[in-house]
Amino acid sequence: MSSSVYGDLGDYSAIIPAWLKHPGVLSYVDEQGERRGFIILGFFEEPTDNDHRCIADLLAIAVEPRFQRRGIGRRLLDFAIRVAAAAAEQSGVSEIRLTVPETNAVGQRLYTSTGFEVLDPEYGAYDGGQRAIRMTKRLRAGG
Repeated sequence: MSSSVYGDLGDYSAIIPAWLKHPGVLSYVDEQGERRGFIILGFFEEPTDNDHRCIADLLAIAVEPRFQRRGIGRRLLDFAIRVAAAAAEQSGVSEIRLTVPETNAVGQRLYTSTGFEVLDPEYGAYDGGQRAIRMTKRLRAGG
């Protein structure tokens, strides 16, 4: 599924298994008789001026092309936000972040509609050359 969804961005058949080996990385697969989509959510400490803060990073969200435009992506995103919010209550995770290609207007609208804001419009580039946009959503007040 990752190659059909992310093929133009790079070799995600190698990237995704590498992510899954890291501690603090969770995955969830949506299956209704067959695999329709998945998320990969990582939890990391980020150094700050005085300390560290914990963030959640939605490393990947994908819906099999034949199941797209049926609300599965929104449900997967909502699930990732709920998991990150539960971690915020228990472990002080302050925000959830994600990276989206500039060419993915549908994804950008979805993320904006659920409260994500652009953190860095020039975050870098995908292996396929697309500009990467970094987005964030605060999970708790004062975090």
